Amino acid sequence: MNDQLTWIDRIIDVTGWRHEPADSAGWEQAEGELGVALPADFKELCRRFVPGSFYAYLDLLRPTDEHMSRDLLAAWTLCRSESFASVYAPYGIYGPGKGSGLIQWGDDQVEGQYYWLADRSVEPDRWPVVAQKYGGDPWHRFDMSTTEFIYRLIADPEFKPFTVAEPARRAFYLPYWQTISNAEEWNALTDPNRGS
Repeated sequence: MNDQLTWIDRIIDVTGWRHEPADSAGWEQAEGELGVALPADFKELCRRFVPGSFYAYLDLLRPTDEHMSRDLLAAWTLCRSESFASVYAPYGIYGPGKGSGLIQWGDDQVEGQYYWLADRSVEPDRWPVVAQKYGGDPWHRFDMSTTEFIYRLIADPEFKPFTVAEPARRAFYLPYWQTISNAEEWNALTDPNRGS
C-alpha cells in the first residue's frame, strides 16, 4: 500500500488540501452488501478528503449520502437494473458470485463515469480502473490504482482524454461547504502561486 499512499500524498500536494482526516465509518456495511472489499487507497483517500470534488469536477462516491455525496451502494443498485445492462457491455455490473464486473466509484461534471473492474479473485488494490468520458463513448481500461488515476486526471495534462489539468492552473479540492460564485474565486483557487 506504500505506493498507493504515495499517490495520495501527491494528490494532497497538488491540491494543497490540508484538513484533518475524517473517520472511515460506513465502508464495512458497503463492502458487506457488495460481498467484496474495496481498494484500500480509495477508502483512505475518502478519509483524507471530506465530501466534495477535485477541481470542482470529479466527485467520489461514498458509503453514505452525507453532505450531498453520492452513495456508492445506491449507485451500484441502480446500475444493476436490467434496463441498464447494455450500457455496461462488455463488462457488466459486479454482483456477488458473478465473477468480474464494474463497481462505480466516481463521476464528473460532464457525464464521465469511473469504475473498478472488480473481481473477487483479485486483490482489490490491483483492480483496474475502467472509465468512460461520455455515455456511449468507448471504455478505457487503466491498469493503475484509483489514486494514481485521480492524480493523473487532475495533474497530468498528457492524460488524455480524461485530464482536466492545465499547466497554467493549479489543481484544488472543493469541499462540500464551499462554492465558486464567480471568475475571481475560480482564478484564486487555480492560481499556481496559491499557497496551501
